[in-house]
This record gives sequence, C-alpha cells and structure tokens, in this order.
Amino acid sequence: MRSVILKSQCAFAAAVVATLCLSGAIGSARADTVLDWNATAAALPIAVPPVHAGVMAAMHGAVHDAINSIEPHYETYRFPVEAPAGASKDAAVATAAHVVLAALVPSQKAALDTALAQSLAKISDERWKADGIVVGKTVAERMLAWRAKDNFDTKAEDKPGTGVGEWQRTPPGLAPGALPQLGGVTPFMLKSVDQFAAKGRPALTSGEFARDLDEIKRLGGRHSTERTADQTAAALFWSGNEIPQLNAVARAMSQVRRLSMHENARLFALTHMAAADALIASFRIKYLENAWRPITAIRAGYGSVAPDPNWESLLITPPHPDYPSAHCIATGAVAQVLRELFGSDEVKFSYVFPPGLGMMRSYSSLAQIEKEMEDARAFAGIHFRSTNEHSTELGRRVGAYAVANHLRPKTTSRASP
Repeated sequence: MRSVILKSQCAFAAAVVATLCLSGAIGSARADTVLDWNATAAALPIAVPPVHAGVMAAMHGAVHDAINSIEPHYETYRFPVEAPAGASKDAAVATAAHVVLAALVPSQKAALDTALAQSLAKISDERWKADGIVVGKTVAERMLAWRAKDNFDTKAEDKPGTGVGEWQRTPPGLAPGALPQLGGVTPFMLKSVDQFAAKGRPALTSGEFARDLDEIKRLGGRHSTERTADQTAAALFWSGNEIPQLNAVARAMSQVRRLSMHENARLFALTHMAAADALIASFRIKYLENAWRPITAIRAGYGSVAPDPNWESLLITPPHPDYPSAHCIATGAVAQVLRELFGSDEVKFSYVFPPGLGMMRSYSSLAQIEKEMEDARAFAGIHFRSTNEHSTELGRRVGAYAVANHLRPKTTSRASP
C-alpha cells in the first residue's frame, strides 16, 4: 500500500491542496486521544479517497483493539493482546495510531513523531505509559503485517471498450483507469468483496436511462444555463476527497453525544472500515460493469439525445467507470453506520470548504447529506442519477452489516454509541 500512496500523491497534487484546506475545518470542543489522532489522520495529505479510507481504517482498527485490550468494552476486531494491569490507554491509542500512520504515510513521519511526543507528554506515570506503548505497538504491528498481504499492490489493468454503453477513457487527459486492482483488496469487515451485489444499472433502452441522460446533459455541463448557483456550489463542495468531510460528520455526532474514548474508538473504527470496504466493493463492481461515463454518452449521442462532441462536464471526469459512484457508496456506508449506532437520522452539522474561502454548507440529517451527494455528482456531470441512488443504497447495506457483525458491546448493560 505504501508505494501506491506515494505514487498517488504525485499524480493528484492539486487534490492534495484541497485535502489540506479541508483539514482546517476539523475542530473539537472536547478532545480525547482517539479524537486527537482521528483529526491527525483525517488531515493527512492523501488525495485519493480509497487510499485515505484504507489508511483511516487500518489506523482506527488498531486503535480500537489497543484500547480494548486494556479495558474490554466491545468485541475485539482482530488483534487482542495481553495488557498489564494499569497500562495507559492514552499511550496505547497514540502509539497504535502513530505506528500505523508512520508506516503507511512515511512522508509525514516527522509531523507524526511530533504528535506522538505531544500525546505521550501528557501521561505522567512512566510505567503505565511504557506498558501502554507496548500494547499499542504490538497491535499496530499485527495490523500492518495483515494489511501488507491485502493485495493492494497487485498488478491490474483497465479494459476500455469501444461499444455503446462501455467505459472509454475520458477527456481531457484520456488517462488509464485508476486503481483497477482495488476490487481485489482484502476487505476489513466484509466476508468477501462480492458479498453485496449492486442493483444493476438501467438498461440503455429504458426510460430511466433516458431521464438520467437528459438531466445530466442539461444540468451537468460546464456551460449549463439551467443549473442553479446552489447546485453548482454543492457539486464543488463534494468535488474532492470525501473522507475528511464524512469523518467530520462522525466527529460532530460524537461531540453532541459526548462519547467516551472507548466509544469513539468503536465509532471511528466502524465508520472508516465500512467506508473502506464500500469503496473496495465499488471498484470491484466498476471494472466488472465497465459502464460509460456521461461525457462519453453525450458526445456520442444516444436515443433522443443528439451527439454533442464539444460537451464538457462541470468537473473533470475521474478516470474510472461510472457504475457505481465511489463518493455515494462511501457516504451511504458512513451514514448507515451512524444511524445504526445512534438510532437517529438527525445530525447538526456545518462544514466550511475550503476554510479560507468560506463556503459553508449545513445539514440537519444524514439523509440530507446522502441526497446532496447524489445531486452533487449529477450536477458535476460525472455520474448518472441512477448510479448515485443505487450506490447510496449499496453503501447502506455495507454500513448496516458492519455494525451488526463487528465490535458489538461486551454486555447489554454497558452504554454504547
């Protein structure tokens, strides 16, 4: 995974800048060590969402098992270790997070070393600190050893087609398909990457596809005269790496419920492992379906839509097939994890992107966030409406499965998020 992270940082330099801007919006009125390291990981300069999701999932999985080994509140994820009595949970959390992040994002090691020193300086008892460090390091090393064999570095190629409905490399760069190997990566929580099937894209001869094609041609073009200013703002707001923004939704719900450090460890482990698995499943389906992007369909023309060889989408089309939408499937997975844990769709959430320019959007429910993401990808001109809706639903199934089958409370009497 490490080699791919370094390559992706070079290939997506502009998106890295956007990610760094997003980090300024992550704040906390009340902090604990899990929240501290969650903010650190969310702000890392990783431009590609599936890569960032995998890093966050590995880190939070290790963090959960480190703190849970010292004081078990929930089922172990994968790596239980024997912890000495009195071992510092803060030291275990900080060390587990640091070891995973420093290994997966080595370019940030100096900053991560500083963050670790700051975390450990707050712990006064040297013996408990040392014991906690051993626990965190042991769990993190086991996580890294497992993920080193997750197939992320397997060689794979895209298979662009030439026929109607088949994915073709898209302008302006005509770049090869990104991350074609991702669909073969070992999931974090799913039994297999093929565990949940997508609904299936509409037939090209269906009224549903005709509706989708008409909508995106009218509203998703760079020079659209029908798209409103707010629709454009939504498309731009969700244009980059969605992982920091979705993470901020979970942080907002944590703050309102005033979760404990144990509860936060579980919350973020479930959130990010579900998101990572949803994205793995998404890319598995993408390269099996190999569905054309809107820009290909519109330029070629189809059905009642006449060819428009100069049509451009509002955002540059990402270099991989249309179906399903990675942004929407990740959003559905995270939203469903939060619904299952908190028993509510309600969320009070505002976010500024980028902080310096002051574009703020506010939400009152998880469903509103899901719907805006679906809208945003259509208004951006890069995903058909049905693709977005099917992807949200598939993501929800991944999220529900994660909560039902992993990190369950040890006893029914213990409070949990």
